[in-house]
Amino acid sequence: MNRALFVELSEVKSTVLDVSWFVLAASFCYLQFGKFNFLTGILALIVVIFDHMFINFHNNYMDFKHSKDEFYRTKISTVGMSRGMLGTIRKWMYGLGLVVIILGLVLVYLTNWITLVLGIIGVGIGMLYSAGPRPINSTIFGETLVSIAISILIPVIYVILGLVNVGTLDSSTVINLIIFCLPNTFVVFSAQLCNNTCDLDEDVKNGRYTLPYKIGHDNAISLFKALWALAFLLVPILVILKVTPYTTLILILLYPNIWSTFKPYFKEQVKTKTYPLVMKAISKFVLSYIGLIAIGAVIKVIFK
Repeated sequence: MNRALFVELSEVKSTVLDVSWFVLAASFCYLQFGKFNFLTGILALIVVIFDHMFINFHNNYMDFKHSKDEFYRTKISTVGMSRGMLGTIRKWMYGLGLVVIILGLVLVYLTNWITLVLGIIGVGIGMLYSAGPRPINSTIFGETLVSIAISILIPVIYVILGLVNVGTLDSSTVINLIIFCLPNTFVVFSAQLCNNTCDLDEDVKNGRYTLPYKIGHDNAISLFKALWALAFLLVPILVILKVTPYTTLILILLYPNIWSTFKPYFKEQVKTKTYPLVMKAISKFVLSYIGLIAIGAVIKVIFK
């Protein structure tokens, strides 16, 4: 398999978000406990990165396998256009899955059974997203489950492993962490919603009836706007509640710039034209939110 095909099927560039969630989790631990176990934390990061690539391989392969539209199978699907390499693609997919299992078991050995349960849930959601008789990505629950798994479950795993031998994660801390992640959850939800809105016609042809199909195209755009309003509204609320540091208030200054980026998308929902603009705005919000939280955590450590 050549490098270009591996990069496209693994969507390796998207693993930047895995590093971002790691920074978010480490910052949370320093804000709450003043410490973080980087040994188990970094091992968890490596597992998540390999798992992310495995899931992307799996989703691309299953989308091709379940597709009904011939144009999608031959002209859009990367797997379909590389049909002569199906055997190689499967071997790489299984190989990545094996790496995830081995490293995951090492993490479980170093920690406890909770790591195993969370890992199984995370991998399960990822695989069921595109597999089975009724894949999650063909239902109205895709946006919700994916946004929770990506923006909440992964940081929770990082925090649990980052507190090994240095702190205890109780129910109150878990609740604080979930609230801590909510702005990103709304934003990731909007990314999934945007993707499915752009792919609405193509999804219907392939038997995928997602949330935009259920609520209607115009309502999907309205929901997208509401999600972003909630994400920005939460920023000052979380500061007032002392969940996030004061540095995150700077994020509000990005609102006009991000909203103006969405205007072309509101006019036309085209995967190759306006979808990348939305993704750029989403990356700007997520990375800025996490970066400002990390700065707040550094300030607290220095001046504690």
